[in-house]
Amino acid sequence: MDDAGQHLMYLAQALAEHTTQIFVKLDALSRAIVEDATDRIVDEALLSEVMRRRAAAEPAAMGIAIVGPDGVIRASGMESYPIGRDMSKTADFQELQREDAPNFYISKPYLSDLSVPGDYSGWTMSYARRINGANNRFNGYVLLVVDEAYLYGFYSRLVEGPGMVLGLMGKDGIIRASNAPEVIGSNVEPTIRDELAAGEGIKISPSVRTGIQRIFAYYRSSAAPLLAYVGVPVAPIYQAWLISSSVIAIALAALLATLIALGLILGRYFRNRDSLMQSMLETAQQRQEKEFLETIVNTGGLLMSVTGPDGQVVVANQALQTLFPDVDFARADASSMSRILGEPFEKIVASLPWQGVREVVLQNGAKRALSWSISPIRDKSEGVKNLVVVGLDITDRREAELAIYQSAKLVTLGEMATGIAHEINQPLATLAMAVDNIQANIESGRTDLEMVSGQLDLVSSQIDRAANIVRHMRIYGHRQGGGAQPVDPADAIEGALAIAGAQIAAEGIDIIREYGADRALVSADLLLTEQIILNLLLNARDAILEKNGSGSMSKERIRIRLMKEDPDMTAIAISDTGIGIPDAIRNKLFEPFFSTKPVGKGTGLGLSLSHGMARDMGGRLELGEVAEGAEFRLVLRHASKTVNSEKRDGDKSNCPAD
Repeated sequence: MDDAGQHLMYLAQALAEHTTQIFVKLDALSRAIVEDATDRIVDEALLSEVMRRRAAAEPAAMGIAIVGPDGVIRASGMESYPIGRDMSKTADFQELQREDAPNFYISKPYLSDLSVPGDYSGWTMSYARRINGANNRFNGYVLLVVDEAYLYGFYSRLVEGPGMVLGLMGKDGIIRASNAPEVIGSNVEPTIRDELAAGEGIKISPSVRTGIQRIFAYYRSSAAPLLAYVGVPVAPIYQAWLISSSVIAIALAALLATLIALGLILGRYFRNRDSLMQSMLETAQQRQEKEFLETIVNTGGLLMSVTGPDGQVVVANQALQTLFPDVDFARADASSMSRILGEPFEKIVASLPWQGVREVVLQNGAKRALSWSISPIRDKSEGVKNLVVVGLDITDRREAELAIYQSAKLVTLGEMATGIAHEINQPLATLAMAVDNIQANIESGRTDLEMVSGQLDLVSSQIDRAANIVRHMRIYGHRQGGGAQPVDPADAIEGALAIAGAQIAAEGIDIIREYGADRALVSADLLLTEQIILNLLLNARDAILEKNGSGSMSKERIRIRLMKEDPDMTAIAISDTGIGIPDAIRNKLFEPFFSTKPVGKGTGLGLSLSHGMARDMGGRLELGEVAEGAEFRLVLRHASKTVNSEKRDGDKSNCPAD
């Protein structure tokens, strides 16, 4: 009896391994579909086609669908599960939408609507994986219908010994698969609770269908909450041992026959597993990769390519080849991709995943603004196997954005017109006073050449001061090209202060600069950077004025720092001692038309536009953490050049505003 139980356990373990391999594949497939749904590189309208192709490439899956958080199917590769079908009453939805839901759920068996000819029972089950949104909130799920011919046909193809039963059941005790289809769906939990809890065991109990006493072995899959089971009748063994010793040989023969039958089943199992798993999965994997690549790279409207980690092009879609007809994609390498992407390929590989907007010059001399997103495909050792390059020609949208940015600049200049007029009036008043002094000295008849020379020097310096203000206003008001160039961030800061610094100082607010001695050039557009800094300076000023009203400004300040964020990034941090940012609105700051200022005092577009400008330059605008007031940080990537020492000697690092 012990030998029979042990051999049954061997077979149960083998069937559990078969189950594990199936559900490992389903688990990997479901995770890939979650990525398709949450981080899409194909249009929503193409998701259903992607589902169909993925299911065709995976023999364990009959079909795939994506169900939204409302329980309605939004993408499907199965006709029996059309888009728009309500799944909110199904056990899959009810189980996965709970706050304490597991990551995946295996349904009870049901008769399939997707039947295909073959030696199967007609039963199947579903594997569903939860999709988590922000804060792990339920955002729908992926539904995989298990291929009935692949799973259930496997059991029917095993050679059945005398009275032998085998199958698969859940931890709930409900039989999911069996070589005796009549018992599928039966609940045997009351009779094997200990074995279900332990995940394995050997037990003598009556059969569900016939009531025949059998010895059963149970073993749990390591990848799913399912137990494989095998059972053989105990009657031949018991009855042989209960009669006289003269017929012990008969009992031994019966036991031997049972063990031989188990051996045949094990042999047939391994042969079936090799033929069904190895060849089918290898072929399916190759077909899956090829068909899925073809699906995504030929998506209309997108520029797409797949390269090796060295930049060698594996495949490029027709749209990309049409845009760059002078590139030989059959021989394209890292230098070719650098030209296409408008960024050194080696630099991109070093900072994956990478996104950016770059302006490139085509063969005909035309300039196009291209938005790129590059993601790695990694191998089992987490090394980069391939790069997926996805681009979009946003030239028209870029022109519209630049027009909006230009309008925002003119609005800012308009808001500051009174203060700028005051700034220009100051040197003019000084000029008038100096001219009057010179005129009075000449009319006195006692011309003092030293005094006249000093007054003329004063006149010259005030002319330069007024001309500098007007010149910078004119430059600032010009429309920028939007192209990234090596920029000294201190130049951008000083440019913004040339417009707003004196006005802020006139309010009694100190401006403190902390540039540092070893700053790097950043890759940016100078005028866009100035515009962002100017918006942040004016917001800081308004926050301080709102805090103090008409009170004293003796301790109020705006601090501007240059900090190395990462080895390849520099942050321009602008902090103030104003009213600060309440926690309740921190996640809304960069939304269009959101403003904390009173009606008529702001458009609510300053931070939103600044956020978009920073993104377009390959950087980011973020809210920092400070004990008092607020801090915003404009983070930009380093350019290849550095700030020269001669320029540093003459800058205004670590000093208050003039």
